[in-house]
Amino acid sequence: MTFPSDFEMAFDISKPSDAKEAAALGDAENFVRAINYGITRQDAEDAAYKFYSTAGGTAQAYAKKQIKQYIDGGWTITGVQRYSQGKVNLAADGKRASVSFCDDDSKFYGKEVKSKKVLKTSPSDKDYYYFKIVMTASQEVRGLWSAEDVEVQSEATQCKA
Repeated sequence: MTFPSDFEMAFDISKPSDAKEAAALGDAENFVRAINYGITRQDAEDAAYKFYSTAGGTAQAYAKKQIKQYIDGGWTITGVQRYSQGKVNLAADGKRASVSFCDDDSKFYGKEVKSKKVLKTSPSDKDYYYFKIVMTASQEVRGLWSAEDVEVQSEATQCKA
């Protein structure tokens, strides 16, 4: 997934030493990358988020809704999103994991597709989100994890640096 030069996703998250935990975290990161990829491509049916999410799951529905909101508004994205405080809790069976992290959007903005006008906002608690994503190990592709369920807490002040 390649992004426009005016957009960056920075993951300040240490990779776990456990291979399964590291894979679940990496694909949770890829899931949120894929949402932004769909937004920059202006495609609510983009294959990337579908690849990193379970068909029919709430995570896939969330991704599509996020992308569609931007498309319907005539916006894309610009700036920097910073992700930090990553945690992975692997289920006892090793087939599911709960991945959580913080998202700092204080330097991340919408941008009008037609005019290229950046929609800057004043910094506020609304810039912080806490993601909790349930990841499931793929039955078909070894090492691949897909997002099944996602919960996003807005105004997550615990995520302020």
